[in-house]
Amino acid sequence: MKPVKAALTGLLAIIAALAAGHLVAAFVGISASPYLAVGNAAIDLTPSWLKDFAVTTFGTYDKLVLLIGMALVLAGIGVAAGLASRNSPTPGSAVAILLGLVGVAAVVTRPDVGQLAVLAPLASLAAGLYVFRYLHKETEENGSRRDFLVTAGLAVTAGVAGQLLGARTDVEGSRRAVGAITPRTRRPRSRSTPTSSRTAPRASSRATRTSTGSTRR
Repeated sequence: MKPVKAALTGLLAIIAALAAGHLVAAFVGISASPYLAVGNAAIDLTPSWLKDFAVTTFGTYDKLVLLIGMALVLAGIGVAAGLASRNSPTPGSAVAILLGLVGVAAVVTRPDVGQLAVLAPLASLAAGLYVFRYLHKETEENGSRRDFLVTAGLAVTAGVAGQLLGARTDVEGSRRAVGAITPRTRRPRSRSTPTSSRTAPRASSRATRTSTGSTRR
């Protein structure tokens, strides 16, 4: 297998694995995404001084920088796994299984996921392993560039769909959790009485007193 095709095989397997996990997580809870779960686990295990450094250096973009760094590391692992599997798919398959198990462990240990959350990392593991072995086999059999393009397109589509569905689910879930917003105390009604109604009795009483006095005289 040529080095370029081997590297692309490993890279596309990583992309497919992340996309599949993210797509399934959109239905069982976006926190179940293996990519996000591993990132959150890394944040939890990071020493406080390093967290402070990240916040000071990157501000509110500290988590985004971490996720980008993770993506680059995973891409490098995928390329290395592909190059190591030029003669046999075994090394790349082992890497796919290992990364999948790491994702499973990261998800099941999260306190903010449900019972079905494990489906997301399992889908990620299955997709990564299948895509890697499929592309490796097709490449050995002189597979065309079309196989790589179709796989890349499906992986990107699944990832984007998972992101959009996950964002929509989060918004709807937040709305249901908040519920209808009602004021804690009602605004008291105004009890002001028109000036005319206040002065009318006084005027009538004065007129009565005047008339009574004149009668006595």
